[in-house]
Amino acid sequence: MTVVLGLLAALLYGIGDFAGGITSRRHGAITVLLYSYPVGAVLMTAMLPFFPGHVDARSAGFGIAGGVMGLVGVIVMYSLMTVAPINIISPITAVLAAIVPIFVGVTIGERPHFTAWFGIVLGLAAVVLVSRTNESHPHGRIGARIVALAFVSGLGFGLYFVFLARAGDNSGLWPLVISRFASAALILPLAKARGAFKPVRGRMLAIVILAGACDALANMFFLLASREGLLSLASVLTSLYPTTTVILAVGLLHEHTSRTQRIGLALAAGAIVLITV
Repeated sequence: MTVVLGLLAALLYGIGDFAGGITSRRHGAITVLLYSYPVGAVLMTAMLPFFPGHVDARSAGFGIAGGVMGLVGVIVMYSLMTVAPINIISPITAVLAAIVPIFVGVTIGERPHFTAWFGIVLGLAAVVLVSRTNESHPHGRIGARIVALAFVSGLGFGLYFVFLARAGDNSGLWPLVISRFASAALILPLAKARGAFKPVRGRMLAIVILAGACDALANMFFLLASREGLLSLASVLTSLYPTTTVILAVGLLHEHTSRTQRIGLALAAGAIVLITV
């Protein structure tokens, strides 16, 4: 069940990230999140009766902390997707999002197999290859600053996974609801400071709503997966989301991938497989 739930989370994260990324190119990351976060908050609130639980100081605290880290991860990622190819940014964030919970899982007693550690090393090598471009690339060379910020985004996602998983198994969907409302509240002063209160209409609004719904549902499936099995396993399976994002970016946006980047993507996939063995 952990595998199924984790892969469902990965599929929905991939769709949500692609939708959020392309709308951010037109309206900006803050504006997109200003609309998408309330969608996720309302959707998770509506799902509460189906996953009963109780809220306490622990679940509320981890929910708020998760909301902060998730907000950091999404803002940075969406912003990077406006200046760099989606098929580069997404895999870099995913590898970090997988590695962080593994180390946290080990500190709380989880013991991944030796092959998982080999997968971590392979994943780091994949990051180097996936982020490697040159002047012949349509977007030019991807600078160290963009790669570093992608690492920050991945760290935010990794900590988000950790905080949700540590909120308590008897809390139902309350950690998600609290994290969504925390993120939605935090985005308001950021939007005001950036002048991001802009109208989003028509097809773009529909895509933003899709992004918010997919992201929230992906969070739900990840939370359920982490409760069914190891945090390290659930987080790595969920981190397969770049597969969907890259396929959509290449197929719909015709983004270019070099041979080196394709090798990097293959290594990233191999790393995730090794980690889950």
